[in-house]
Amino acid sequence: MNIPDFNDIKIKNYIPQKIQLTNGIPVYCFENKDMDVVFVKIVFKNAGTVYQDKYFTASLTKTQLAQDTKDYSALSLADAMDYYGVNFSSSTSNERTVLNFSFLKQYQTEVLRLIEQILLYPLFNQDKLDITINNSKQEFLTKCRQTSFLAHREFMANLFGRENPYGRYASFEDYDKVKSEDLKLFYSKRYTFNQCYIIVAGNTDNVFYNQLGDILGKNNWNADTADTSSGGIAVNLNPKAETTVVNLDSAVQASVCMGKFFPDIHHKDYIPLTVLNCLFGGYFNSRLMSNIREDKGYTYGIDSFIAPFSKGSVFMIVTDVTAGMDGRTLEEIFKEIRILQTQKVSKEELDTVKHYMMGEMLRSNDGVSEIADSYDQFVRFGLADDYNGKSMDIVKNITADDIIRLAETYLNTDSFIISTAKNTK
Repeated sequence: MNIPDFNDIKIKNYIPQKIQLTNGIPVYCFENKDMDVVFVKIVFKNAGTVYQDKYFTASLTKTQLAQDTKDYSALSLADAMDYYGVNFSSSTSNERTVLNFSFLKQYQTEVLRLIEQILLYPLFNQDKLDITINNSKQEFLTKCRQTSFLAHREFMANLFGRENPYGRYASFEDYDKVKSEDLKLFYSKRYTFNQCYIIVAGNTDNVFYNQLGDILGKNNWNADTADTSSGGIAVNLNPKAETTVVNLDSAVQASVCMGKFFPDIHHKDYIPLTVLNCLFGGYFNSRLMSNIREDKGYTYGIDSFIAPFSKGSVFMIVTDVTAGMDGRTLEEIFKEIRILQTQKVSKEELDTVKHYMMGEMLRSNDGVSEIADSYDQFVRFGLADDYNGKSMDIVKNITADDIIRLAETYLNTDSFIISTAKNTK
C-alpha cells in the first residue's frame, strides 16, 4: 500500500463569512453555489439540562417547539415540513440545544417562515405535552432496563456529584411534575436572541440573509425574560476515585463505564491526548479492541473517547461485556494502561493511528455541510480559525515518548471512577 508521507497531508483552515443580524445574532456562513441545498444550524448555548429547574424541562421544551405554534397545529406544521422536504433534527445536551434544518434552496422563503414559527411562536399546549410525556415515559422505562444506560448515569453522578447539575439524574416520577408553564418559562429564559448563534452552509445569497434577518434579526426576542447566566455552576475537577455497582435483576450482560476528567480543549495536552485516546480505545484497531474483543472475546466492542465541555473534558471508556466478565475486563483495561505507561509504541502502530486521525480530520472538512458542522466546535469553545491546521501538525509530530508521558500523567489507575451495571445475584 502506498501511504503518503505525513508532510504531504494538509488540511485547509476554512474561514466562514461572519455577519451579524441587526439584533446582534452572529451568523457563520459557508457558501457553495454548486449545491441545491441549504443547511441551517441554530444553537442555543445555554439551553441544556444543567440550566433547568425541573428534570426533563430542557429536553421537553426542545421537542415541543415543533408542535403547535401561533399559525400552525402540530399536524399542519409537520405536513408543511414534509411538503417542502425539510430535514429537521434537534438535540439537547447538558449545556445547550441545537436545531438543524436542511432544505432545497428553492423553498428557502417558505422554510424560513416555518423556522420563524418554531423559534418565535411555540405555544407549548398541555395536551401535546401530555402525549410527549407519555411516549417519553415508555422510552425512559426501556432505558432503565439497559445496563449501559444505568452504568453511564451512575458514572456521571459519581464524577460530577449527585447534587451537581451535571451529575444529578431524574426518576420516572419526575415526568409528572413537568407542566407546560415550566416549558414556557424555560423557553422565555433560554431561547433568546442573545443566547443564540447560527451556522449556515450551502447555496445561500443576499436574499436568504435578508429573509433570515427579517425573521430572527429585527427584534430582541425574549429580551425581557432572558437569563444569560451560564458560569455559576461549580465543578470539582478532582473528584475522589470511586467504584460502584448498579444491580439490574433482568440483566444478561454487564456494562462498564469508567473514566475521569481531562484538560479543557485549550490545554496544550488536549490534542496530544486525543492521539493517546485513539491508540488506546478510539478506533477499531485500538489496543482495547485488539485485547478485549479480538483476543479475549469478552465484548463485541469497547470504546474510549474524550468529550469536551465548558469547564474541561471527560475521558470515558464504555463497553458491554459477557455476564461475569466485567472484573476481568477491568483487569485488562488497567493492564493496557500500564503497557502504555512503560513500553514505547512502535513507529508502525503510531503511524497507523496518525494516518487514521488525519483521515478523520480530512473527512470532517470534506464538503461544505461537514465543514459547517465541525465549525460549531470553533464557535462553542472560541477556537482560532487555524485550529485544524495546528491540530494536524501536533498529530503529525507526536512521538512514542510523548505517549508515555501522557499516559503516566493522565492515566493514573488510582484516579478512575468506575461504574458497572449488572445482575449481581
